[in-house]
Amino acid sequence: MEKMVIINASPRENGVCQEVIKQVTPYFADCKIKQYDVYKLAPAPCTACNYCEQHDGCSNKDLDIFFEDFEDSDYIVFFTPVYNNFFPAPLKALVDRFQRYYSARFCRGANPPIAKPKKVGAVIVSGSNARQCADYMVNTLKQAFTVLNGEFKARYYIPDTDSGAYTFNITELEKFVHQLKR
Repeated sequence: MEKMVIINASPRENGVCQEVIKQVTPYFADCKIKQYDVYKLAPAPCTACNYCEQHDGCSNKDLDIFFEDFEDSDYIVFFTPVYNNFFPAPLKALVDRFQRYYSARFCRGANPPIAKPKKVGAVIVSGSNARQCADYMVNTLKQAFTVLNGEFKARYYIPDTDSGAYTFNITELEKFVHQLKR
């Protein structure tokens, strides 16, 4: 059975990100799905302590279970709002903690640093039209996953959530799912 890790970066339990998660998950009924909410996960920031340059893992053990699921997954899907033109702080902290894999690759020679390949996607929502910010966020994830044995496959962008003028576009949703699965 394939495995999916959903990373929800919204602090709103009933917000747009959670609604889209509810819309996406039925398309992956054949997967074992683990959802992590980064505000509840509360990742400590990377402190550049250099532990991972010499050892597998991180000196901070707060994300050990998350990283086990992360490494074992077939799909990684981010659901995130745009905050100050980028990821919310807890998601940025989580992405910074990928340093353990960059160190494994470039300091310790593990190529790839994660054995199991991943298909990666992102659903990005913004209160206004922040398409340029969403593009930057996607490019950040694409760059990160080139080292993490992942291929960024799909994105779904939903603007204008603050005005309530947004709509869930089933065509875009199904396109996102199709691209992620291929």
